[in-house]
Amino acid sequence: MMFLFSMGVKIDISMVMRTGKKTWAIGVCSCILPLIFSIFCALVLRQLLSPETDLYKSLLYIAAFSSTGSFQVTASLLEDFKLLNSEVGRLAISSSMVNGTLSALWQTIVVSRMQTRVFKPKDKPSKWKGISLVVMVIFIVCILRPIMLWMIRKTPKGKPIKESYIVSIYVMVLVCSLFGEFIGEHFMIGPMILGLAVPEGPPLGSALVERLDTMISGVLMPLFYFSSSARFKLHLVDGYSFAIVQPVALFGFFGKVMGTMLPSMYCKIPLTDALSLGIIMAAQGITQLLHLQGLQYLHIIDDQSYAQMMVALIWLTAVSTPIVKFLYDPSKRYLSLNRRRTIEHAPPNAVLPLMACIHSEENTPPFINVLEMSNSTIESPICFYVLHLVQLTGRSAPVLIDHQPNNKSNPLHSSHSQNIINAFKSYEQQNMGNVMVKLFTSVSPYETMHDEICLQAAEKRACMLIVPFHRQWRTGGVSESAHPIRALNRHLLRTAPCSVGILVERGNLTSNNPLSSVSFYSVGVVFIEGPDDREALTYTMRMADHPNVKVTVIRLMEPRRKSRNLINRDPDGDLIHKFKVDYIQIKRHDYREEVVRDSEEMISVIRSLEGCYDLILVGRRHESESSLFSGLTEWNEYPELGSVGDMLVSSDSTFDGSVLVVQQQNRLGVGHHDLHLNNSFFSKQEPLTILEVHSDTKVVPIV
Repeated sequence: MMFLFSMGVKIDISMVMRTGKKTWAIGVCSCILPLIFSIFCALVLRQLLSPETDLYKSLLYIAAFSSTGSFQVTASLLEDFKLLNSEVGRLAISSSMVNGTLSALWQTIVVSRMQTRVFKPKDKPSKWKGISLVVMVIFIVCILRPIMLWMIRKTPKGKPIKESYIVSIYVMVLVCSLFGEFIGEHFMIGPMILGLAVPEGPPLGSALVERLDTMISGVLMPLFYFSSSARFKLHLVDGYSFAIVQPVALFGFFGKVMGTMLPSMYCKIPLTDALSLGIIMAAQGITQLLHLQGLQYLHIIDDQSYAQMMVALIWLTAVSTPIVKFLYDPSKRYLSLNRRRTIEHAPPNAVLPLMACIHSEENTPPFINVLEMSNSTIESPICFYVLHLVQLTGRSAPVLIDHQPNNKSNPLHSSHSQNIINAFKSYEQQNMGNVMVKLFTSVSPYETMHDEICLQAAEKRACMLIVPFHRQWRTGGVSESAHPIRALNRHLLRTAPCSVGILVERGNLTSNNPLSSVSFYSVGVVFIEGPDDREALTYTMRMADHPNVKVTVIRLMEPRRKSRNLINRDPDGDLIHKFKVDYIQIKRHDYREEVVRDSEEMISVIRSLEGCYDLILVGRRHESESSLFSGLTEWNEYPELGSVGDMLVSSDSTFDGSVLVVQQQNRLGVGHHDLHLNNSFFSKQEPLTILEVHSDTKVVPIV
């Protein structure tokens, strides 16, 4: 009961009406085709049974109810698979809403008629049951929902909802369940309708989901599965009934798969993705288990048929789960890109697409200043995509909100995103014609948020993705941490389809604004070797064209590399030479070399940079065999920053400037530099401030 109420809270009914033709086609076909398949199989197999047997009488009901779809099961499965943000996951969520709605309609009608036939109530004719159900729906929509909206209005903005309001919602759930049972309906219909009527999102919907999820997953669901297994009588499963019931369940399963695959392939979805989508839509779970128990309670099926269907549910779920994991990888869409998406390889005098991820309003000023220092001009403009990341709470389906003025499908904005939108739009207006800013809000769970970010970066063809560091320095040197943000950054370093920059901001980018500053903004680059350092230097060379930015390149070299005569082409040397030729003649820029023999001398040089620069750019990865990095990896406090970045940001560092750690696009998969990023991913739990979408915000489903 509480599970269905919780799932009802997470469902956005308006998404069903806003879905496209593809979603409706998949949802309708995956509902009708398995029903036809399974009933046809049941009609054929009934010829082998005697009409007097219980299995003969119940086989059609078994066929019909085993072919049903369920949004609750699909959403739970996608959450377990971490596929909510994938292309298949989005389509499955929307299609299962259509499928589940159609299935629920005919199931309610069939169960109501069977209840009337089985119990034959004399004082409650079927027409009064229907009228009572309509009255309950009207009462929930016209009385209980306005009460919940009043609770939301009485809750101050940004404050949690009162516990007394939460308790009163629980009382409403029990009352609706009791009333549904009293009028002759299933006791779960009332809570499900009430859950659909609860305003989604904060402060009420997200608070209910947060409290119920722990109680349901930790207490109620284990008890429910324990009681369900107690009803399962294995000794009733015989070979003859097994040979009758299992083909019916199998035909229903294949009917769902085919009903999903046919319209999917017609809509040009790849075969592997269509098959994965079909298996996900065919998944069975708690909803089908509730249907079986309801049929058993109404004596529509006997204990033997219940045991047979339990066996079918278990083995179909056990088989389909590993198949989906084997077939579908959400990262293949953006990891299969062959073209280089880096600043180093970006064509000159063309639009440079950059993307920034923002978690809160505090991230806005530093990113605006980084955008200003990037020196967007008419000859070489920048298209800056801003993705406001919001934790998914109080709903099941992730959404992407487009804040472009011409987007008529979503006229309202998230209240949390509004200040961010205003700040970037104001900057764009001040630099009209030089820079383009496009803003989006992504509402998704942190576990799969990296898939959404990578997908957007690939679609927008971004050359660099800039994300904030998980630690934020406040006044007085106090830092706040959020472990999911750190895990998100590590995921992006491994899977991003472009270069990645992690911005460690310590107040310099907020206090010293190069847009209005009279003095120079000092930027340093620590250049050692490798593609990451070249990417950092290339980005810095673009900053060097800004009239208020002063750039200094510090190149650290080993003696053997300085003295040897390079015969082969050296891309590091070529880029350094280009910087000397183009920028050294400008007085505000500087270049110096430091010869270092080991890690101790390198640390000494990096420590000497303290207090000299407002921002330092460093590469994340370097040649691990070099004597300069011997023993440093084992002592890194923040492996995602690399050895040099860790020296500047670690707790024992006195460097007070901001740092941008750059990693050039990965093209050959995960390297040895990234293997340690998997270690201790969730070894330390840290507090997380969750951002949420306001309850009256209209959003567009990702389909």
